[in-house]
Amino acid sequence: MDKEITLSVDSMAYGGYGVARMDHKVIFIPYTVKGDQVRIHVTQEKRAFCFGNVLSVVEPSPWRIAASCPHFGLCGGCQWQHIEFRRHGELKGEILEEMLRRVGGLDEIPPIAIVPSESPYGYRLRVRLKAEGGRLGYYQEKSHEFVECNGCPIAHPLINETLETLREERGSLPDATELEIRASPEEKKTVLVLYLRTFSEDDTRRLKGLLSASPVVKGIALLKKRRALWVGDPRIHFFVRVACREEERTFSFRASPQSFFQVHRDQNQRLIENVLEFSELEKEERFLDLYAGIGNFTLPLASLGSYGIGMEENPEALKDALFNGRKNGITTCHFVRGRVERILRDGRDGKNRGADLVVLDPPRRGGKTIMEDIARLRPSRIVYISCNPGTLARDVRSLLQKGYSVQRLALIDMFPQTYHMEVVALLSLAVP
Repeated sequence: MDKEITLSVDSMAYGGYGVARMDHKVIFIPYTVKGDQVRIHVTQEKRAFCFGNVLSVVEPSPWRIAASCPHFGLCGGCQWQHIEFRRHGELKGEILEEMLRRVGGLDEIPPIAIVPSESPYGYRLRVRLKAEGGRLGYYQEKSHEFVECNGCPIAHPLINETLETLREERGSLPDATELEIRASPEEKKTVLVLYLRTFSEDDTRRLKGLLSASPVVKGIALLKKRRALWVGDPRIHFFVRVACREEERTFSFRASPQSFFQVHRDQNQRLIENVLEFSELEKEERFLDLYAGIGNFTLPLASLGSYGIGMEENPEALKDALFNGRKNGITTCHFVRGRVERILRDGRDGKNRGADLVVLDPPRRGGKTIMEDIARLRPSRIVYISCNPGTLARDVRSLLQKGYSVQRLALIDMFPQTYHMEVVALLSLAVP
């Protein structure tokens, strides 16, 4: 464990690591970049791989730059601020390709369409902070060392403005373990979501004072297990302008405090456009949207004239999806509440009539538990959206064994300055 060595970083790995090799072992080194030569301290050694920390950069990669955030390397929120931004898409594409070959078992990989972000900073519409002793911040990566955050360069300016208000009004905050700030550029407002150990009527009184003191915060939600209390209006409203088939349409969305929405508005638009393009939907076709959330994909897909069913377990997200459908005047889809696995297996997907297209955007753990159910439906096309290339590759391997092949791939750089990515894969069923 006291070993110090000098190595050259020759590739990148998912998780934010640079990869070097020595004596047939792979060594993962955080905060490095392809092309670096670094002096490292080996911190953990296994039979086939090691981890190391940088002691010094002997010769920097031509892609290495100075990070702009004073918390970089401490808070753990960003891993790639030290890498020239225009190289991010290329490096993420290499990571995705390696995952698809090694985990997915793909010998031939279609060209990966990289969709870069035009906003490397100031893009993030949601941040979740730890609360400790009246301070807000993050835990240092892989530890519980608290790092106070007075501003975040990847967060939308409205979020940083809200952080300033919270610092000035610390006495108004109840005893929260975590706090999420959500921003709506269209409304020019933010909402707070507080995760509490306990809450009382006195908390709501103090929070009403916080609302009065802030010109930006429009609502606060207090969450404790399954209980929720709202002050003001903590729902976010936003628009997505989507171009498809030489037409442009604007969709209006609402997201309640317990509902998920994408953190990057512009990249979400490009994500939806890629899903629509990959879907190749015709008017007479039928689609299923698994893990439909607030209708981010369901409603644009249904606007093409096809009939669809959205499946969602979260009751608050389902309420938002129904509201969003009415708001956008879309009547060619309906939503079913419940676990996707259960809905597919008990026939609530429409009496098991099958589907021409299945769209799924599962949690990070992927869709392993529903691969058999999807194969049973025999859709001619599957559009798989994933924020985890490892579980995507694993599930693609399963679908390959069921007669599907990967036709198209797109990588949306949804999370600039981090190793994270959003991937869209189109798989088609081989014609017998």
